[in-house]
Amino acid sequence: MSKPNLILIHGLKTAGKSLLAAPLLEKHGYERVKMAGPLKNMVRSLLTDAGVHESLIEEYVEGALKEQPIPELSKSRDISARSLMMTLGDEWRNLHGKDLWVNIARGKIRQHLEAGRSVVVDDIRYLFELEGFLEFNPFKLVISRHGKHFEPWGEERHPGERPLDIGYFDYHFRNDGNSVLDLHAELEKVLEIRRHYVTILGDLAYERDADLQKLAA
Repeated sequence: MSKPNLILIHGLKTAGKSLLAAPLLEKHGYERVKMAGPLKNMVRSLLTDAGVHESLIEEYVEGALKEQPIPELSKSRDISARSLMMTLGDEWRNLHGKDLWVNIARGKIRQHLEAGRSVVVDDIRYLFELEGFLEFNPFKLVISRHGKHFEPWGEERHPGERPLDIGYFDYHFRNDGNSVLDLHAELEKVLEIRRHYVTILGDLAYERDADLQKLAA
């Protein structure tokens, strides 16, 4: 067995989740599935219908304008693409069950895996999302930045912006000012160690089964 079929990445806003996922996409041939993918597509459609210039839509949905008010949507209220996605995700989850977006992502992941493509989900936010993909035996990563993951937080913080305990994950990356090259080199080392670990376990299981067959004969 070589690379993990599914990698899940959790981290707070600006921790570096997409940065960590980049070499998986560019070097290792992973496909990206986003928990927020359907929400982003809905907001893109809404902004198109609202007459937002095409050149700005991606900036609102994915870029530097994600938290900026969208004037085409309201002159009196600060409505950003981020707030639209968060409220849409929350309300539909509350109405149709907390696994709604997990089920949608699970279907997309299964399509990729059945076609022989490995997948990375780099926007895991909730524990039930992490648990919802355990059937795929994922490799679970968490990334933190300058200790923010471990700072105390109150009930006023949106549930989707709260850190998960790093104990749920297979490896913790600390993005504390190290270079992008260093971060990516660490990722390569972690993947290589995992590959060796899985190979050793596979060899051990093979030897055990061979010994059992000899005893049975």
